[in-house]
Amino acid sequence: MGLLGGALLPRLFLSAAVAATPAALADAPSPEPRRVILVGDSTMAVRTGYGPAFCALFVPDLDCVNLARGGRSTKSFREDGSWDRVAALFADRQTARSTIVLVQFGHNDQPGKPGRSTNLEDEFPVNLARYVDEIRAAGARPVLVTPLARRKFRGREHDDDLGPWAQAAARVAKAKEVPLVDLHAASVREVARMGPEEADTLAMPPPDFDRTHVGAKGGAFFASLMARDLVDVIPELARRLASRPQLHDRSAAGFSLREVLGEWDPTVDPFAKGVLPPPDFVVSPDGRGDFESIQAAVDAALAKAESDRRRMHIRVLPGTYEGPVYVPESAAPLTIAGEGRDAGEVRIVANIPAAMAGARHGEAFGGRFAKAGSRVAAMAASLRTRDRVGTSGSAVVWVRGQGFQARNLTIENSYNRGGSDGEQAMQAVALFVDGADRAHFEGVRLLGLQDTLYLRAPSPGKASFAYFNESFIEGDVDFIFGDATAFFRRSEVRTRGTRDFSYALAPSTHVKARHGFVFDECRFTHDGSDRAKSGRHHLARQWFRGQRCTPYEPLPSIPGYVCRLGERDAFDGTTGTISRESLEAVGKVAILRSRIGAHIDRLRPWADWNAPGTRQWRPVQYHAGRWRTNLEVAGIDAVKDLGFAPKDIPETPFLAEYRNETD
Repeated sequence: MGLLGGALLPRLFLSAAVAATPAALADAPSPEPRRVILVGDSTMAVRTGYGPAFCALFVPDLDCVNLARGGRSTKSFREDGSWDRVAALFADRQTARSTIVLVQFGHNDQPGKPGRSTNLEDEFPVNLARYVDEIRAAGARPVLVTPLARRKFRGREHDDDLGPWAQAAARVAKAKEVPLVDLHAASVREVARMGPEEADTLAMPPPDFDRTHVGAKGGAFFASLMARDLVDVIPELARRLASRPQLHDRSAAGFSLREVLGEWDPTVDPFAKGVLPPPDFVVSPDGRGDFESIQAAVDAALAKAESDRRRMHIRVLPGTYEGPVYVPESAAPLTIAGEGRDAGEVRIVANIPAAMAGARHGEAFGGRFAKAGSRVAAMAASLRTRDRVGTSGSAVVWVRGQGFQARNLTIENSYNRGGSDGEQAMQAVALFVDGADRAHFEGVRLLGLQDTLYLRAPSPGKASFAYFNESFIEGDVDFIFGDATAFFRRSEVRTRGTRDFSYALAPSTHVKARHGFVFDECRFTHDGSDRAKSGRHHLARQWFRGQRCTPYEPLPSIPGYVCRLGERDAFDGTTGTISRESLEAVGKVAILRSRIGAHIDRLRPWADWNAPGTRQWRPVQYHAGRWRTNLEVAGIDAVKDLGFAPKDIPETPFLAEYRNETD
């Protein structure tokens, strides 16, 4: 799986449309919040400000009313009757209780503007406090917003002239105990980072160009900053974002364990309760068991299963064991259970990056498979013929056996666990469940960085199921990925802040599959690093598997660029083709009743695949309707070109949440 950086500026002028939520995803009825009112000056107003782009970020059933007006200050907004229009919306107290009012002034309160300027010491803060009091008295919820930065520079240094007004607004918010969105600080930081040339691209086009008001690009950019910081102080608004679709109670029922896994209920298996029969084989690192190697025990279990035709049980005593371990298809399923007090006492470890040469892999690990049966030997031999073992070949534990079970142990790919390779790090899989149906994991720890857990279906569109209960999976990029269906229950998904950006999940679920990855009562946590604390990591990006070019937009950087539907994925430097298989790998995730840490971007937890303007880009797709629309934009007809009838595509969402909590 490839890894490219994110775009410098968010593509919200596109994603606001992409993220439109269908009726099936509409948020469950709730009295709060139902309406947001914008009160402010031209930097928030229609045509000249970020307000319209900001309102477009919310679901259609949240009423976002932009009453900001150009040229207004805390004084003139009241004197010219603009405030009366706001107050009229509070007439119905019941409606007012579900209303949030954002108040942002400062630009026109500065000196030198007759009829508008206010005294910074005792007039501007008094006016703001009066707005707060009246909003509260009406039953609505006030939020103060510091003024948007002007994009002025002295040479290469940003010239901030609105700092005192931002500080005054912050003091009022503290005194009145109301939420504050410090848009000023956020916009100063971003504008200073950009420099004057890039900051100018946020302005309105000539003849209206200036360094205060914003055009479409600037509106989308500052709307994103505003929404990101607003949901930090009003967390319930996160569920009202169009880029954070929510399930109804009824539609959430379609993601129960029974609905996802069908007739297979792993919770009734004695294995789920820790009830295990006497082992067939015992593994110990000190010679007290039947074997000192887990692979040797697997080989013996496979041979015995040929005659016994029953599940084989392997007990592993505490210790650290060298990987890799390969479990092929067999006559009967295998169970491997660690005997330690916790999963950390039995560790299976290997250092295998995807870039390892096949010949080198054979030299390093071939000896342990020399006496293995034909199926295991064939798995090992398949890697030796590769120039690079690749993502799948980097697995520490590779499972093909149906009904495989593992309990109370750790699987770790130790490659780059310190993060020393930084952005140049590559894939290194800990556990690869390769088409193995009904794979069951209880209390396992999976450790890696990029691509820790790989869950692959037997073939595109053919289902296989996995179940993880009370387990722990750690990584930094795409570390739970693939096209199989998996149910994660009461487990922890921990992001390490080894990079500036991160995606915990990278599903490539086939468009016909009803479910992809489902998380219920889980925790999405982080390692406490500064990068994780930045709050700009993501839950998932949908793996655009196998593509060599993108059909979703032209690339001006490549003259003559063309990407058309073809039989295979290819690109010759100017033109290319994209296969049906790549287009059908859409990626599906549902997260229910879980806790999502502060490291996840509250505005856009679901990300595009790579950056706009690159050959590997695909916009986030929340549901089948958006998938079809994206194809139409690319000149591809889902019915005529791909052969799909509407009934072929399940109506379940591609990405959704239900009753999650955020830190």
